[in-house]
Amino acid sequence: MRRQLARSGLRRYLYATAAVLLLFLMYRWFTRRPEPNLIYGYRGEIMLPEAPAAPKLNTVKLEIYMESQCPDTSRFLHKQLMKAWSLLSQTGRVELVLVPFGKARCVAKGDNDFECSCQHQANECILNQLMNCVIDRVGFPDKIVPIIDCIQGKFNLENAMQSCISNNPLLDEAEMQACATGPRGRRLLAIAGARTAALHPRLDFVPWIMIDGERNTDALYDLTENLCKKLEPAPEACSDYMQSLKRN
Repeated sequence: MRRQLARSGLRRYLYATAAVLLLFLMYRWFTRRPEPNLIYGYRGEIMLPEAPAAPKLNTVKLEIYMESQCPDTSRFLHKQLMKAWSLLSQTGRVELVLVPFGKARCVAKGDNDFECSCQHQANECILNQLMNCVIDRVGFPDKIVPIIDCIQGKFNLENAMQSCISNNPLLDEAEMQACATGPRGRRLLAIAGARTAALHPRLDFVPWIMIDGERNTDALYDLTENLCKKLEPAPEACSDYMQSLKRN
């Protein structure tokens, strides 16, 4: 009788031990951390796999064909370009090209000079030439944009020089004055004219806005949205902007 009791107690002990062990193994199974995918070198050393590549960021080319005294261009630059540029320029994903010419006309005159006429008369030609001189001298869009925005819509060269050029450390006032009123400015304007004449379809409205080589009429009313739609993946600034449109 005692032997039977001893065997029974031993079985209960073994069953309990097995149950505890099983519970422990199940706990370890369900709480285990996944091991990294290990790769072994030819010497048997462990080599961790390379991290997945970051998503490739695309860029967008924005071209604006404009006139310095055109009211539609002024509204677009002041309200649309400046807003979009302040949001997206720091991403480095917008390639900006400004072409001040519009519906002007330049005819070769003499040796390496031109005679130009503009839609809004002589002052516009001078201001267009000043813009082209600034673009040629400064080169960097993030520096150019605020200067061009300042010149846009000014009444004449004197007004533009005082407001936008005289106190700008990037520019020499005398050099810009000479460029805007001399043969160099006219040559730069003629080059802008050749670029404008090459558009297909031909320019028939100013500002003429192109995104990635195609005219975009909707960008006249919301440039930021139209640029954001082209950026993949969209930067955080675009996500915030698109959310703000939904709230409104």
